[in-house]
Amino acid sequence: MRAGQIRVLGIASSARKQGNSAILLTEVLNHLRADFATEIVFLSNHRIEPCEGCHSCERRGSCRIDDDMRELSAKLLAADAVLLASPSYMGGVASRLRAFMERTWPLRKGQMSGKIGSYIVTGRRRIGMVSAAMAEYIARLGMVAVPGLLGYAFEPGEILRDDEAMGETRRLAEDVRRCLSPTDREGRAAP
Repeated sequence: MRAGQIRVLGIASSARKQGNSAILLTEVLNHLRADFATEIVFLSNHRIEPCEGCHSCERRGSCRIDDDMRELSAKLLAADAVLLASPSYMGGVASRLRAFMERTWPLRKGQMSGKIGSYIVTGRRRIGMVSAAMAEYIARLGMVAVPGLLGYAFEPGEILRDDEAMGETRRLAEDVRRCLSPTDREGRAAP
């Protein structure tokens, strides 16, 4: 990766690396790869302990728990755009993503301000509050929200038959691209 290159980070929270939400995330990143440095992080590859609510990050400036969140927080801070992907489990985000989001609490004081944020959600019929939880997370970090995408699938690979969701991957990529363009970032052209 070249210094100064614009970075788009995808966070995949499903336990399935070829799961439906990961397929959509990969497709969006593929649309962006020609113009930006892209990376996908599978949370299932990382040890993320739950937040203990101890507030030591307030005093220390970082979390006291020694796990993979230090590495993941550094990736977030280095990214210009962050795309969260989660299946809907019982109407909520995947537990790995919930732990990840809670552990980024120290980044809520402007460190992520101005970065682009969006989400990808897959599920079966009743997706619940997943997109709202992800949108709230993006807002709490002060990120610029880009409308996310929803896909309807249950069995592995079923998302490939959701033509609307597969088409929306291009729309989401274009929205992210537009927001990351130099004219947009300097406020000269609106999306």
